[in-house]
Amino acid sequence: MSLVGHEAVVRRFAQALDSGRLHHAWLLYGRAGVGKFVLARHLAQRYLCARRKACGECHACRMFQAGAHPDALVVAPEEGKRDLSIAQVRALCAFLALSGGESERRVVIIDRAARMNAQAANALLKMLEEPSPGSLLLIVCDELQRLPATIRSRCMLTACAPLDDAQTAKVLQAEGIAAAHLAMATALAEGCPGRVACLRDASTAEALLAWQRLTRDATTADIGAVERWLQRHARTVPHALIAEVVVRAHQSCLLRALSAQARQVIDKALLDLARWPHEVQQHGLRVAASFLALFLALRQALRAAA
Repeated sequence: MSLVGHEAVVRRFAQALDSGRLHHAWLLYGRAGVGKFVLARHLAQRYLCARRKACGECHACRMFQAGAHPDALVVAPEEGKRDLSIAQVRALCAFLALSGGESERRVVIIDRAARMNAQAANALLKMLEEPSPGSLLLIVCDELQRLPATIRSRCMLTACAPLDDAQTAKVLQAEGIAAAHLAMATALAEGCPGRVACLRDASTAEALLAWQRLTRDATTADIGAVERWLQRHARTVPHALIAEVVVRAHQSCLLRALSAQARQVIDKALLDLARWPHEVQQHGLRVAASFLALFLALRQALRAAA
């Protein structure tokens, strides 16, 4: 898909490229789903483009868009593997050391770079210290602090900010989110369209809309219906979105609580719900039972504050 947003990053990259002062390694970091990989692809295409602007018309751009450019490589953790391995990093280093097939330039994108193991990080460090002429490395990372400081210090650190609502809606429309689901998807994305990619599936989006209606007021919600929804949909709707819908619906209750103690109890209940997806993943909790316990705790806190 075409790039939306991140204009400041593109402008900075273009100025460096045009001036001949482009740093050999750019580290693109920011929240998951904000569009860092799409941005990296745009920068890589711009680097290889005959017109230096990702024109989409030259031979280099057409090859890149088809995934067939001999001087471009994308590296990511292999399916089913936890780490980005040393073998993968050695292969990309060897790729960058070669002369370009179409020009003097070569570019590698490393996706989900925070999953490099220690050996892979050490191998990458050697390449960063002695880059090959004409090579460009674009590193994509959700969690900057998980990368070794030695790697961070040798890269052009580039923060990727969340998109505004109009940009987010534009991306989601282009990705096929139905008009009936667009407002909900835009709100839940919080500037990171990739976060709600699952809502391209109409049945998933309809299920989440039903969940939104069902849980908009924890004090009066039908607990039986909540449990039935969880049993039916919790395997297909991301847990983060399940929790986010409930938390967003009740954040204003903190402002309405009359006492500091009530606000503290409500705040804890909402924080526990926000942490629930992580707890399920970490500890293998039963999805419906664990969520219901937290939802009932929120209900009790809200009723006590009323």
